[in-house]
Amino acid sequence: MKPLVTEEVYRVRYYELKNDWKASISSIMDYFNDIVTLQTVQVGHGVDVMSKGEYAWLLLRWEIRVDRYPDYMESVVVRTVPHSMDRYYAYRCFEIHDTSGACIVEADSQWILIDQKKRRPVRIGEEFYRRYGVDTDFHQPLSFTKIPEPEAADMEVSLRVRQSDLDTNGHSNNVSYVKWIIETVPREIENKHLQRLAIRYIHESRRDDEIAVTSTFRKCNNFVEGMHRISNDERLLTLARTEWI
Repeated sequence: MKPLVTEEVYRVRYYELKNDWKASISSIMDYFNDIVTLQTVQVGHGVDVMSKGEYAWLLLRWEIRVDRYPDYMESVVVRTVPHSMDRYYAYRCFEIHDTSGACIVEADSQWILIDQKKRRPVRIGEEFYRRYGVDTDFHQPLSFTKIPEPEAADMEVSLRVRQSDLDTNGHSNNVSYVKWIIETVPREIENKHLQRLAIRYIHESRRDDEIAVTSTFRKCNNFVEGMHRISNDERLLTLARTEWI
């Protein structure tokens, strides 16, 4: 069985830029979220189905590796393909290619299928394997960086979840967490190249939740490492690790 490949051409817009006139990491993630939604619609799980709120794919992890951020007005091809499924979990890969065919961004992800009304995991049925072209006998997961909790905090930001932070399921969009993390990055590091982002989503947040974002940074041999923690009161929501060069 051949996995379903979905790709789309995106052109980098002004509102997607950082101050260096290149696409931001949050824009890259927006491309990924859009292309996976397009594939979901492609397999028959369209807006009419999603709006009923029966079940949904909930993102658990991102592992993003950036060789180069696309420039303003540059056209890129964003591609996604399912890797495997196992019980409640699905694993998916993403790539961004420039017009020469070079891969400039890669990402791996882990998802879980949930019943939206009961907020409980749902076992992935054979129909999903068939629709996405995934072999029912292949259950090999992707590997992800283990992210420990930061031992200390160099930077801390407090905020309240806004309406604009939410997605169509009514909880904070996965990209919002990364935007909150960026708020804790010192200016001398923010101007560097974010080459790697690993993030694990543990619990959800919703509108008006009070959020604390803490980060610590240390210099390694060839990069600066950031360790990040997002919480609501004492409830751990998200852990992340970044690499800057």
